[in-house]
Amino acid sequence: MNTIIKTELQMLAFIKKNFKYLVVYPDKSYHYFKSLREIKNNIGVDSSTISKKLGNKDSCICIAKDTNYVFWIKKLI
Repeated sequence: MNTIIKTELQMLAFIKKNFKYLVVYPDKSYHYFKSLREIKNNIGVDSSTISKKLGNKDSCICIAKDTNYVFWIKKLI
């Protein structure tokens, strides 16, 4: 059974638990991911590359070697 989020703290806890990264795709669509490994499996950019590019920043742009597609990755909370 789904419960409704009623407070800001509940919303932040839900987001923190379920969404770690936002990825914007070349076709302007976007998806949320829990891990860099999930992103790697989806866009074809190695998780260590993403981690290095993010570093201390909250976002980065990565290009998939196989497709040359450009992705924007944002670390959430």
